[in-house]
Amino acid sequence: MAISLIIPTYRNPDYLDLCLKSAVENQVNENEIIVAVDGFADESQEILNKYKDKIVVLDLGENQGMQTALNLAVMNASNEIICIINDDNVLCKDWDIVMEQDFDLNKVMTIEQIEPTGPSIFGFHIKDFGKKPIDFKYDEFINYEPTIRQNKFTKDGGIFPFVISKKNYMIVGGFDVLYQSPFICDWDFFLKLDLNNVEFYKTYNIHFYHFGSASTKNGKEGTKFRATEDLAAQTFYYKWGTPPQLFENNSHRPKSNLIKGIQF
Repeated sequence: MAISLIIPTYRNPDYLDLCLKSAVENQVNENEIIVAVDGFADESQEILNKYKDKIVVLDLGENQGMQTALNLAVMNASNEIICIINDDNVLCKDWDIVMEQDFDLNKVMTIEQIEPTGPSIFGFHIKDFGKKPIDFKYDEFINYEPTIRQNKFTKDGGIFPFVISKKNYMIVGGFDVLYQSPFICDWDFFLKLDLNNVEFYKTYNIHFYHFGSASTKNGKEGTKFRATEDLAAQTFYYKWGTPPQLFENNSHRPKSNLIKGIQF
């Protein structure tokens, strides 16, 4: 059963190159790899040409936001299993086989990550293989990752990167384009799934490396992106009547009564 791997990208060619290298080299099957280029395609054209026989490119023409990029990519996906990652993720060996083995079509599965610095609020594994692509120790990561795999699942899913059925993605209408920010919109998305009684879990059978917001907060336009986060939080509050926050097991659903006509 093939997977549609979806990678939204924005002005991040060096990270995208490493991401695509790992996705192509470490897959066992021929999966569908969709790169949704959210503007400034010329900056990544050399990388896209490099992998042109292995990927599908969805060029949005101009910057329309991560939400639109993801929604269009999922709509164009050919497979029921959808895996959404960041362009600053590095995929591990046999990622597709393990993913298929662990995934439940009726749930959302988060992939455990390795990050170079910590501690993380999500409890990610900390191991520094490099903070930028130019100094990333690719072979060391590929060899190390299998040594920390555990046949273990926890209920604290509902964060990127994640695997979801196309059906569940479409049922909740994907990501809300009302948010003029790549932040908080994921909290909104996961809350919609939560309210539709879709369950979340995290697998520790595979780990992706994550440089950490390389195309947003810590990228070349970091100041611009950071300025949108507070406004996005205000949008969430206006829409749902409750601030974006995590509850038990990383649930996005408040443990309260009726709020703005919604029984949480």
